[in-house]
Amino acid sequence: MIWRCVLCALLLCWTLVLGVEPEHQQEERHTGQKNKEAERDRKENTLMVCPDQCSCTAEDAVDCAGVNLYQLPQEIPESTRHLSLQLTAAPRFLPPTLVSADFAANQLTTIYFYTFGQKPGLKSVYLHNNKLADTGLPDGMFNGSDNLEVLILSSNYLRNVPKGLPTALFRLHLKNNKLEKIPSGALENLPHLRELYLQNNLLSNSGMDNTTFSHLSRLEYLDLSNNNLSAVPLGLPRTLMLLHLEKNYITSVAVDSLSAVKDLQYLLLHHNRLRARHIHRDAFRGLKRLHTLHLHHNLLERIPLGLPRRAHTLVLLRNFISEIGRDDLSTLYTLNELNLSYNRLTSERLHRHAFRKLRVLEVLDLSGNKLSMLPLGLPKSLHILRAKDNQIADLPEGALAAEHAVNPAFLLAGTGGHDKDAINKRF
Repeated sequence: MIWRCVLCALLLCWTLVLGVEPEHQQEERHTGQKNKEAERDRKENTLMVCPDQCSCTAEDAVDCAGVNLYQLPQEIPESTRHLSLQLTAAPRFLPPTLVSADFAANQLTTIYFYTFGQKPGLKSVYLHNNKLADTGLPDGMFNGSDNLEVLILSSNYLRNVPKGLPTALFRLHLKNNKLEKIPSGALENLPHLRELYLQNNLLSNSGMDNTTFSHLSRLEYLDLSNNNLSAVPLGLPRTLMLLHLEKNYITSVAVDSLSAVKDLQYLLLHHNRLRARHIHRDAFRGLKRLHTLHLHHNLLERIPLGLPRRAHTLVLLRNFISEIGRDDLSTLYTLNELNLSYNRLTSERLHRHAFRKLRVLEVLDLSGNKLSMLPLGLPKSLHILRAKDNQIADLPEGALAAEHAVNPAFLLAGTGGHDKDAINKRF
């Protein structure tokens, strides 16, 4: 009995010296090795079933762009997270693990319920440059994909904004379609939308109402350029920072059109049919953050009243402005750049004190007018004066302040022909 105890003790010491693992630790180590081998086999199998002519990566991305496919390849791994395909028909089912799907530049005409539905991790879908019409987009096509943030549907044949869009949308592209109206409530449940692209469509004021955009409480960027608008849409959200309204048929800006858009910084109204008398003198009142205003290529015959007081950049080129009075620019204390090129200004109808209040103006473009001399009383802050394509034959004494006269870059900036010769003669 004593010998048996001694033998057991010796065996235990021998085990400790040699470092032999207890049985339960051996089982845990063996299980861990099996799990690692299974994971390695899974990854190897995933790579092995990559569709023909496509490329797959260890990050669960499948790229079949540039490969003309008539149907969804059966070999696409169930774990696919990023998918790029070139198809002639949309797949009815896609892996539920998808995070992004790029089906741009195809011939797709129809999307099915489970093409993009029931994918909780889906973040972005690219469907631009296809042949999708309203009938090809089923209601609820994103049901169960509530985390979608980016949806690109540009360059298709849509006539209406799709209904039932995911509430998490951050960016929505619908440009280059055939949109004629935005149905009531189509944009109602998009509290996170910040960027909305609607340019190059057929939208008119009758195709929207004063609640169309009012529920977009975080919208910062709205592009409605190149549509059929005749007036600034009503009900724009306060949060807008950049508003594109160029290349429409807008003839007036009413007193209440922009009054609620307190955060507006960039307003682009060029290439419309605006006349100064149809821009209400209080249309820009209260827009204290508006610093860039584009009104070029309109029908302005004079400087509009009530321009934004804190504007930094004012672009008025290619209008029909023939005169500037003493006080037409007197409230623009912060103006840094003023473009009046290619209007109908003459020296006789340009008041000698027209620019007196522009104390921080650095760039002034008077090119393409009918000036016979440079204006008097230019601001001392001016760095660049462009005056080419005028009728300036001489530069009279005192036309330029002393600090401008010694600055060749100022004198010659943008000048040419007779205008440049006149300056060279004087200095």
